[in-house]
This record gives sequence, C-alpha cells and structure tokens, in this order.
Amino acid sequence: MCAVLCTLIMYRTIIHLYLLIESHSVSYHQFADDTQLLVTMNVTDAGPALEKLANCSNAVRLWFLRNDIQLNADKSEVVVIGTAPQLRSAANIREVEVAGSRVQVAPKLKSFGVTIDSHLRFDCHVKEVARACNYHARALRHVRTVLSDDLAQTVACSIVGSRLDYCVTSCSTAHHLRLLMCCSERRTT
Repeated sequence: MCAVLCTLIMYRTIIHLYLLIESHSVSYHQFADDTQLLVTMNVTDAGPALEKLANCSNAVRLWFLRNDIQLNADKSEVVVIGTAPQLRSAANIREVEVAGSRVQVAPKLKSFGVTIDSHLRFDCHVKEVARACNYHARALRHVRTVLSDDLAQTVACSIVGSRLDYCVTSCSTAHHLRLLMCCSERRTT
C-alpha cells in the first residue's frame, strides 16, 4: 500500500512540473532525474525561442527549489541541432541561459547513453561504442586462457551485442559496426 501511495504522491507532484513546462510551450522529455527541454527556433531570429527556454528553465528551477529538489545547473548541457546551413546561421549562439546560469553551447552531448551531435549524425556515438567494446575485448584477453572457446565467444558477443543493441545507427555508420563485430570475433579465436 505504501509503495502505491508514494508513487501516487510523486506522480501528483510530477504532474505539476509537466503542467509548468507545458505552460511555457516548451517540449520536454523526462526520465528518472533527467529533464530535457527542447525548443524549436528560427535561426534568423533565435531570441524568442531562447528567451522561452530561459524563462521555462528558470521556472523549473524555482519549482524544484519550492519542492526541496536540488537542480544542478553545472550539469546542464546545450546543443543546437540543425542542418549545415541552419548551424552556420546559428554560429553566433555560443551560450544559452538555462536555469539562471549561462551554459556554453556544446558540439555534442550525451543523452541517455547516446552521444548526439549538432548534425544528428551518430559518428561520435559509434566511435565511443567501438572504443568501449575494444576496451572490454582487450580486457577479455586477460582471462581468455581459462575460458572455453564457446564461453569466450559468448562473452565477446555479449559485450559487443549489449552495446550495439543500445546504439542508434544510421546507414552511414553500419560499416563501422560491421568492422567492430568482425574485430570481436577475431579477438576470441
């Protein structure tokens, strides 16, 4: 009973946050303790959209304070996403006000384990996944002698497969992923 009641109380409290964000006409996504705010903007006149984001994030910060929740503005990240011409037009946007703090616009950020760059290409993400898989595959060599061939193959495929399942891919990155799969197979034999 307590778990259900606590969940309902938390749900009721969170609904107020959602309504607050929606009242600013800002899109959002929330998972656990991570809240993401999204605004679309016209690159020739980004002022209104950036002001909307600043006002909304400041309202969220104040809501957090009133509800005894700490908002860590130092962990806030901003990325401007668009086509190459749009990004050239928005090149003068170097920092954005978020929750009362000035945050530098980054060329990429990590969201729920996926690296997102300003062009929405996943090259950076694939490189990071490949780096992590290679690290773990090299670490597997330390215990390779005590593992059967089947077990070593299973562990290597699990290491790579678990990361590829989480990896969002596009056609341009499929080649890198095939190379990674081949590399993991070679390391276990």
